[in-house]
Amino acid sequence: MPPAVGMVVFIEFTEFAEAVMADGGEARLVWLDDPAATGVELVGAKAANLAVSANAGLPVIPGFVVTTRASAGLDGPAIAAALADDDEARRHWDRLTDGGDRPLAVRSSSVAEDSETSSMAGQFLSVLHVTGWDAFVKAVGDVVDSARIGPEAAAMAVLVQPMAQARLGGVMFGLDPLTGDRSRLLVSMTDGLPELIVSGEVSGTSVVLSRLGRLRSVDGPVPASLHADDRFRLARLARRTRRLFGGPQDMEWLIEPDGTLRLLQSRPVTASAVPARRSHLFGPGPVAETFPEPLSRLELDLWVPPLEEGLEEALRLSGTLGRRPPKQPYVLDIQGRVAVDLEALGVLRGRKRWWTPFDPRPGYRRLRAAWRIGRLRVAMPAIVADLATEVDESLRAVPPLEQLADHQLPVLLRNARSTLMGVHAHEILAGLFLNARASATTGAAVAVATVSLGREDGLDDEQIITRFPEALALVPPRVGGERRLPPTPAYVATPTGEGDDPMALARETLRLRARWLQELTALAAVELGRRMARRGQLHHAADVRHLTLDALMTLTVAHNVAVAVPVRSDEPLVPSLPAAFRLAPDGSLVADGRAGGGPRGVSSGRAQAPLTRDTEQAAGKILLVESLDPTLAALLPDLAGLVARSGSPLSHLAILAREYRVPTVVGFPDGLDDLAEGDELIVDGGDGTVSRPDDAADDSGLADAAGDAPAGAPAANGTAGPAAGFSSGAAAGQAGAKRAGGTPAGRAGGGS
Repeated sequence: MPPAVGMVVFIEFTEFAEAVMADGGEARLVWLDDPAATGVELVGAKAANLAVSANAGLPVIPGFVVTTRASAGLDGPAIAAALADDDEARRHWDRLTDGGDRPLAVRSSSVAEDSETSSMAGQFLSVLHVTGWDAFVKAVGDVVDSARIGPEAAAMAVLVQPMAQARLGGVMFGLDPLTGDRSRLLVSMTDGLPELIVSGEVSGTSVVLSRLGRLRSVDGPVPASLHADDRFRLARLARRTRRLFGGPQDMEWLIEPDGTLRLLQSRPVTASAVPARRSHLFGPGPVAETFPEPLSRLELDLWVPPLEEGLEEALRLSGTLGRRPPKQPYVLDIQGRVAVDLEALGVLRGRKRWWTPFDPRPGYRRLRAAWRIGRLRVAMPAIVADLATEVDESLRAVPPLEQLADHQLPVLLRNARSTLMGVHAHEILAGLFLNARASATTGAAVAVATVSLGREDGLDDEQIITRFPEALALVPPRVGGERRLPPTPAYVATPTGEGDDPMALARETLRLRARWLQELTALAAVELGRRMARRGQLHHAADVRHLTLDALMTLTVAHNVAVAVPVRSDEPLVPSLPAAFRLAPDGSLVADGRAGGGPRGVSSGRAQAPLTRDTEQAAGKILLVESLDPTLAALLPDLAGLVARSGSPLSHLAILAREYRVPTVVGFPDGLDDLAEGDELIVDGGDGTVSRPDDAADDSGLADAAGDAPAGAPAANGTAGPAAGFSSGAAAGQAGAKRAGGTPAGRAGGGS
């Protein structure tokens, strides 16, 4: 059945069930095979999904539901007392337990759980192995009471099914939840009931299956009870639920000792925890060297569009792109932090599909571009030299900014942004042509030597930057603030440049020109901010950095218009970006990770905070636990991070951690006993690493590398400094030349 047809059947069946409910009045107890059991408002989402599955012929264990109408307005003891004297409930219980001989599973089924936006996995109570009538009515009351301790008040139904015996059980996602790949199924399994995995008590064995059930990879010992036929039946179950509900499902399942496969739960994979289909792979990569900190609104408008336009133009020239505009952006702004398409830059390789070798389009584009690429590669150093000379002459021609009229400064901004786009395009193109093993003197190396010599001569930072503008390679661009150079050794030899690769040198030359153009636009914006503050349009000149570029242009010509700049916290909303991530349909980030041995990240993000083992004092800290116990769910929104000795990417708490975007690492037993309460830790849920700030740079690549700066162009190779009007006046920049993230992807991206 095609997905569209399955969805139509599901909708029609739901509408029929709603009509039955409207005619049936006050349904208090319904069996799962009753059409009324497909109504979420009556039986809750968990039971409704199982009822739809049962009516579609999927292998669901029979059962009945104590509906929301039966529990409406009653607390746990009250609903238990009502059931104790209910003859109909007794008959249902007697039928399901064969007269009391079979234990029951009494599970929550809230109307608020198992949705596409929030799974609320494990946040309500389920009671297993319930034997006897008295224990049953008490368990129902306890489940109903759990609705009042959950994150939000919601109507609660109770799903009742007989306990099943299992030789194998687990959880299955109808896609890979860490990559969004819909051609792969991620299955976590263990001997016995799946409750051991969903509770986080055991990590189980994670296997990746193809859509047809072929084994792609295994993490952990394969259970002896797993048969080849089991894999194919699990894959078939995933296909059937996807067609029935119109999308990939998060399923709990078990296989009984006689080989019968049972579906215990099916819910949509939470949209915010899974990448969108065909989402590109992004990360800070090489731009982390230039923009180590979050950018303001104006900084984003000044510097990000030229970067994206330059990248797109470079890809077109290299034959990577066709004539059509790209469907997705190549540069993202994530709350001020900049990320780029790592696959487009060649930092990471994209996943090849089976038809990739037969796709003629990339080869055709490269064939069309080959004649000009071959010539361009040879001519690139000369082209860069001409471009650098042209940029230097343009910069020298800029008069002191305070001498320019109000209408001239916006023109300067537009022209500088246009030039910056061209510089970026040639810089990226040179990086694409560059031999990965090529060596060249970096602008940062020249800048360190220059700054060291300037300080030896008694110059302050502003004097050094004015006389030796290549020192800007050590300062990230910023609108407003003080330019403060990082510490340098007392004596540093100036690089000779001998043996430099011409293509690598060309790229370094353009990097420094890009940095000078960014500085020019920053200084022009600050000058405009001063004038607006004098006219009363801004409270402070520094507020200009929080305007959009369009607002800045408007205020420049509308002198009688004042603007209120909202107060903005200096604390970034996103502490850092994952080394590699994809975008979920709702725009949230999903760290790119894959199942593997040892520690692994199960939720995107990166956090640095003190550690604690005390759940009562865990707010704002990194919590260390033995397993991903669902009872910790209420703590998640306030945690800075979470580290567990065991756990599966498919456990309830891992799912919730992705929803709440709490950086989480599981399978990390080594070294936890050596950590003391209050020790500072860095947790990266994308890379699956845990480290201390002191040793992160050496051991895990997570900490900022002090003194490691963005590369520019060596002054010894024809880098003429800009005019005094550009290098003096209002300063822009901030302390430090740290590289944000310092991730392996960031280091790999140095050649782009």
